[in-house]
Amino acid sequence: MTIFTRRGGQIIFAGFISISISIAMAGYQAIGVLIDTFLGSLFTGGDLGGGSAGAIDYSEWYGSISTPSGENIGPLLMTWFGETFTRFALNDLVYLDQQIVTYFLLLGSLLIFSVVVAFPLFATGADPKSISIDRKLSKHKGFAGDYVYIEVRIKNKSLKQIPVLEVYDAYPEVFDLVLGENFATMQLSPKQATAFGYLVQIPVRGKFLIGPTKVILHDRQGFFSSEAILAELSDILVYSSYEDIKKLEMMGDKRKLGNLFGAHKTKVKGGGTDFFGIRQFQPGDPLKNVHWPSVAKSGGEKMMVREFESEQNIRVMIMLDSSSSMGAGLPRNNKLEFSIRSAVMMAYLALEKKDTVGLCVYNEEVETLMDPSGSQAFMFQFLNALALVTPKGQARMLKAVEYLLPRLGKATYIIIISDLESPREEIIEAVRKLRSHKHRVFIISPFGPWFETRISELSPTDRLIGEAIQESLINDRKELFKLLQGLDTVGISVGPDDMLANVISEFSKLKARS
Repeated sequence: MTIFTRRGGQIIFAGFISISISIAMAGYQAIGVLIDTFLGSLFTGGDLGGGSAGAIDYSEWYGSISTPSGENIGPLLMTWFGETFTRFALNDLVYLDQQIVTYFLLLGSLLIFSVVVAFPLFATGADPKSISIDRKLSKHKGFAGDYVYIEVRIKNKSLKQIPVLEVYDAYPEVFDLVLGENFATMQLSPKQATAFGYLVQIPVRGKFLIGPTKVILHDRQGFFSSEAILAELSDILVYSSYEDIKKLEMMGDKRKLGNLFGAHKTKVKGGGTDFFGIRQFQPGDPLKNVHWPSVAKSGGEKMMVREFESEQNIRVMIMLDSSSSMGAGLPRNNKLEFSIRSAVMMAYLALEKKDTVGLCVYNEEVETLMDPSGSQAFMFQFLNALALVTPKGQARMLKAVEYLLPRLGKATYIIIISDLESPREEIIEAVRKLRSHKHRVFIISPFGPWFETRISELSPTDRLIGEAIQESLINDRKELFKLLQGLDTVGISVGPDDMLANVISEFSKLKARS
């Protein structure tokens, strides 16, 4: 679709103004000629208008009024207005040369003509359909904080030159433009191709679309333009930040990890290599486990055998609340984002210790359910599922538990990550049902006021009000946790400063208690 640009509109407007001025000046001259023709005999001199000097002696109009004073100011003004009107009517106020009228008429006609003639030349030239756009991304999957280079290639497929071409490639507002620009202005010869690129940083996880690409063609004078949307959308899947896992990987072996965060093996009696203790021999015990020094001490009366310990793998299911309230908080660092980072860290720790881990994302319905698995490939599926999580709806924990229970099977450690902004009765009932099926439950709850408020930005009065509200919410939460303790369930409140550290610590304690 071809449209006028601002420049083209301004040229047309200037042309009409010039023609209007010339018509007005010609009309002004015509008035003088008419009055001089039909009313000239009423005035002395008989030759009026046309800029003739001395046709009328206006000094006689003022009579004896020589200097203005309070008494004669009224008659003086009336006489002055009469003189001005008469000069205007007789074309004697401003003398206009015929060449000036012709100049303005010619100028306006040429301005309008230049735009009119340029239109068919532009319309028959290259159109947007003759342009091809190809967008390439350096990666289609990545982690929050990664950089992505986007290249846009443009080609003129026609045999006509494109005088001026503007290309704009759209990207999501949450992206940060780091280097380059997402638009370019160029001139393309027939069959010529060119490209431009820009670098963006993706600060948050999610699924995003890059594009579309808009092209605008201009004529050389800039009178007309034609727009079109050409390039298709390119999708990119962004996982939660991998920085937390990188920090764990840098710690090296499991012993360093245990020394740093207090992690320990889960020990049960059975086959293994670590010594656990000595007990009396029982039929069926292998003779290689007989502890002969103890037999000798008893004078051969008691057969004693050694017991060893082994590490037990546990089964973990992470229940993630993705309701609308979880999306509240500071931009890019709300409750849901921290919760997803926590879930990723727990999954990594579980898989590292050869445990099995699953995922249940819920709000009003169960959005995602992944059965527990211990394979390393499961981590990528886990990241894919969390990258698509968006906050919406209300949290229905009880409904999610009722959906999950028939699919859990054997006893599982249920880790619930929720802001617990559902009705208290529903939370208690959900935990009660899990405990009745022999599942162990642990709750990590991001506390809303710690995520949603910048204390430094509050006035003293607002700060006092906020502290009062926060204290009330903390008391309610303490009562809820006290009720949960009666169901042998541990719950902790976390904020953005200590959430990830608490997750690592509590997960390690969970392993030690199992």
